[in-house]
Amino acid sequence: MLAFLLCCMSAAGQEVFSGVVKDASTGEPVPGAAVTQGKNWALTDSLGVFVLKTREKTPLTITSMGYKPLRAALVNGGTYRLRQDILSLQEVVVTAQENHGLTSSSKIGADAIAHIQPSSIADILELLPGGSSSNPALGSPQIVNLRAAGSLPSDYVTSALGTQFSIDGKPLGNNANLQYTPAWSNLGSNYVNLGTDMRTIGTEDIETVDVVRGIASVEHGDLTSGLIQIKRIKGGNDLRARFKSDMTSKLVYAGKGWEWGGKERRTLNASVNFLDSRSDPRNVRQNYKRLTGSLRGGRTWAGGERFVHTLNGSFDYTGSFDDRKSDQDIDEVDGRPAETYRSSYNRFQLGADYTLQAKENDSFFRTFSVNASLSYERDLIDRWKNVILSSETPISVSREPGEFDAIIVPTRYEATLQVDGRPLYAFVNAIARFQKGIHRIKAGVEWNFDKNLGQGTLFDVTRPLSTTMSSRPRAYYDIPADNQLALFAEENLRFPLGPFALEAMAGLRMSMLLGADKTYAIQAKPYLDPRANLRLEMPQALLWGYKLESGLYGGVGVHSKFPTMEMLYPDTLYSDKLQMNYWPNERELRRINMLVYTINPVNRSLGAARNVKWEIGADASWNGWTASVDYFVEDMTSGFRGGSEYIQLISKDYNEQAIDKATLTGPPSLETTPYVLDTTLVSYGLSTNGSRTLKKGIEYTLATGRIPVINTRLTVNGAWFLTQYMNSQPEYQRPSSVINGKPYPYIGIYEKNDSYLYESFNTNFLFDTQVPRLGLIFSTSFQCTWFTGQQTMVDDSRPVAYLDKNLERHPYTDESDADGILHQMVREFSSALLDYRRIPFLMNVNLKATKKLFKDRATVSLFVNRLFTLAPDYEVNGVVKRRSGTPYFGMELMLNL
Repeated sequence: MLAFLLCCMSAAGQEVFSGVVKDASTGEPVPGAAVTQGKNWALTDSLGVFVLKTREKTPLTITSMGYKPLRAALVNGGTYRLRQDILSLQEVVVTAQENHGLTSSSKIGADAIAHIQPSSIADILELLPGGSSSNPALGSPQIVNLRAAGSLPSDYVTSALGTQFSIDGKPLGNNANLQYTPAWSNLGSNYVNLGTDMRTIGTEDIETVDVVRGIASVEHGDLTSGLIQIKRIKGGNDLRARFKSDMTSKLVYAGKGWEWGGKERRTLNASVNFLDSRSDPRNVRQNYKRLTGSLRGGRTWAGGERFVHTLNGSFDYTGSFDDRKSDQDIDEVDGRPAETYRSSYNRFQLGADYTLQAKENDSFFRTFSVNASLSYERDLIDRWKNVILSSETPISVSREPGEFDAIIVPTRYEATLQVDGRPLYAFVNAIARFQKGIHRIKAGVEWNFDKNLGQGTLFDVTRPLSTTMSSRPRAYYDIPADNQLALFAEENLRFPLGPFALEAMAGLRMSMLLGADKTYAIQAKPYLDPRANLRLEMPQALLWGYKLESGLYGGVGVHSKFPTMEMLYPDTLYSDKLQMNYWPNERELRRINMLVYTINPVNRSLGAARNVKWEIGADASWNGWTASVDYFVEDMTSGFRGGSEYIQLISKDYNEQAIDKATLTGPPSLETTPYVLDTTLVSYGLSTNGSRTLKKGIEYTLATGRIPVINTRLTVNGAWFLTQYMNSQPEYQRPSSVINGKPYPYIGIYEKNDSYLYESFNTNFLFDTQVPRLGLIFSTSFQCTWFTGQQTMVDDSRPVAYLDKNLERHPYTDESDADGILHQMVREFSSALLDYRRIPFLMNVNLKATKKLFKDRATVSLFVNRLFTLAPDYEVNGVVKRRSGTPYFGMELMLNL
């Protein structure tokens, strides 16, 4: 009772004071400002108003980000004006910032992109947790690999294919890319089923890049591993130019913006960009040129008293070119090149989006938007080769299976091959958003259309680039179009839980692939992708006079990626089995007969790749300091890979010794020549869902406030990644041995094989110092890789079963193992191959500097990667490994007029 009376007396002695905090220069209210008086404190609301209960008359201290602290007397109903902190307001963010939201994602702004001085979108990914700088490598396609240790093995590239890139809400299509050549060349490489080539995306027009590493909204589909959303600059009245030069490339850019109107805002932007890269000036085979152009316009206007309309349109062009490649010192034969290779890529895209937005904040209907794009590509590979053979060579040219006599190609001839691809992509989605109380709902529909209109592979079958080619000319326009249809709905809500606040998102996406015939298991099969995220915001608190905000979040979701056109409709394989080889000196008596057989390597049971993700994390912010950490697990058990199957081939083996040349007046007759039947097993490749990718990791970021004395901010980010690649389906393998002059007759079946483990742990320490009055920004990064490791894991050396010549399956038992012939299917592995190999500490020091001139109209920048490298020697199996780093530098000039 006494305590209760004391509390009542204490409360009765308190007075209620209120006031408002405003910006001293603009007069606008300052929300979220911290008002403290000893142990008493309050926060201003959205109108800048605070209410403080106190008995004291001591002065107040008011603090807010971007303003200088204010100490003033306590006056009931008083107005307090904060002056802007010029150093804080002019601060340039040169790193990626973690979005403190429902899932793990990073936002990279235009200032951070400019400070990196990138050549393509690939360069800015070093800012993500776990990323590190690398020298621009534009001589080969750049593929993305989020949240992973090590490089991507060839059978596990679904992680790259399943990372979606979108520009202004329009995804970049690549499912209809069929640009591969049926004969290998050392002058050019194929780029199929690898996703978006990041070299083709310039960075000069980018305003922000959002990289969603966690569970994406159900609004986004046909992806497994991540989402990279690019938002481009709209409006402005600046004329901008960029000139960059580094050790291997040159880049020139010019862009102009126009903006006019008040409430009815209109914008127009135009830009052009050219990049010329030579990975090694001495090697003409690694050249790359890129030309891009963009024209974008938009308009916003009021539609009566209830709605606001926004309409945007764009036209974009991207071209990349490989000049005719030939190294005279290596390739020249008899005064002319042995081979040339040339490729060109031209992409044209039209885009438009429309949004209808309600003006009333209490309206149930909020927005309705439609986003559409139409993209057409003209992709051409042109090859020429001076073929030189050791002797005349028989080949088959038939398009139909059966027995045919071979034709003979000469020892020298010229061969040409063209691959003409013309992918067409159409995309439309419509989304409606509603809000009622704490509920925010969106629902939509999406349609994607993929078709290749190209003439395909064009070559003379009697003069092939290689006599071992297993292809025939094929028209791409005969391949059916893919149609993807998706429906999705999602609810977001936020409500208080006492001093806490809970924010939740739950949604469902239903997708299906249309266009294939009914024999495909994937045709019209609905794939359901449920996804959910949850965030618990902790009570706000004051710590040393500044507001502390923190939260916990977690989520789980399923993401699906449909097979590409090349996976669903692979090229028919043509091969032959020699049946008669009668080759006397008399040319008119010769005959070579082959059994031509065709294989259609279609896997009609092929399904979508599915990735199940879950993550938990925490974040906090205080007085300019921010921190975040998350733990994630991703398990994709049905990734795409190349598998193998076998068919039984029955052919004739003619007895050429039984032919009496003295009785011949022409080639020997097949009908009168004796033969025996021969049965062999023939393997072929096809696409399967046989890859499993398991990712685990911890990502973390810490950014300090800017230290006033030296005006320096420290940003620490990094990650520990553990990535395991496994073959999730049984593997077929035949020993290479020969028995009685014929291929080994059995096929081993192995349950576990092809398993790799990669691990990495790194931390980047970035010190960025800014002197706004001098227009200087320096950033020095210490990129520390504490260790990387890898291990090859092969579990099954002995098959679980095997196939005979009739493709009948038999279990592999101990009795089988005792059989000398069957035992040859047991594989032997070196124990050293299975050892975990760890590479120790490595540190690279990188430097970037920016200087603004002529009242910020010009900016001069330079960068040096690997200015200093600390890489101690280490030992592997008694062998000392030595490492070193070579500096890589460049500089650029930017004009803003």
